[in-house]
Amino acid sequence: MTAVLLVMMLQPLRAQEAKTKFTDLPEDFRKNVFPQLVEECKDVLAAAYMAEEKLATVWDVPNWEGFPVELWEYHTGVDIKKNVKKRGLVYLLMPSPEKLATWIATTCWEVKQSVDTSYINCIRDFIKWQSAAQFAVSGVVYEDMYTKGFYEPYVFKDGVTVYVATEGMVPADKHCTDEQLEFYLHITNDDIKPNTGRYARICSTNRDHYYAAGGTVDVGDNDENRSHKWLEVVRTLYQEAWNSDCNKLMIAWAKGSPYMIK
Repeated sequence: MTAVLLVMMLQPLRAQEAKTKFTDLPEDFRKNVFPQLVEECKDVLAAAYMAEEKLATVWDVPNWEGFPVELWEYHTGVDIKKNVKKRGLVYLLMPSPEKLATWIATTCWEVKQSVDTSYINCIRDFIKWQSAAQFAVSGVVYEDMYTKGFYEPYVFKDGVTVYVATEGMVPADKHCTDEQLEFYLHITNDDIKPNTGRYARICSTNRDHYYAAGGTVDVGDNDENRSHKWLEVVRTLYQEAWNSDCNKLMIAWAKGSPYMIK
């Protein structure tokens, strides 16, 4: 492997590096507007329905060593087909209100050179609707996306939906057993089908957004070649964001989002 290729792999958005620090934002915004944004981000995080009962903080989740990944147990509403609440288990790495507010503000500045309220509200509201800032490291995410009250399980790995290939580990009745829940928490690439989902938490960043923002790693496309490499890139960028004022996944989404074109 050449040194150039190695650098490209280690810096998946090298072409257009995010550089904004919180202290680069206008002073008036930092002093007078940001505190209110932090309060609004508390409201976003309050919508995190999977953050029901924290069982543990785990620092050694494979490929997430050193990050405070939290194990949460949660329950859906009463399912209209099973007539019971469904139990879920998921590893989450959610930002604090301050971190989320910082990511939102620096995203606006990177994309628009502005922290106008319209841009701030656009990103904040989209994240609340899309994920409530719940980054699923692994586990099952129950959603009644297509039929209200019918909670279907979606397995996540590295912030992206994946599809289980292992025989016997997909619930035919859409109600996960305890054994399946534990399996999903520790799922590996060997347990999943070749194609992954298209969208990455926390704001539905997809492969097209990534490439348009300067992404250099071949992660496939949004159609038939949805490579596992997308999981690695999303994981790398989210981990980088965790220790940064910028979240490049959010910036890539905002650069390609029609909601931000004003």
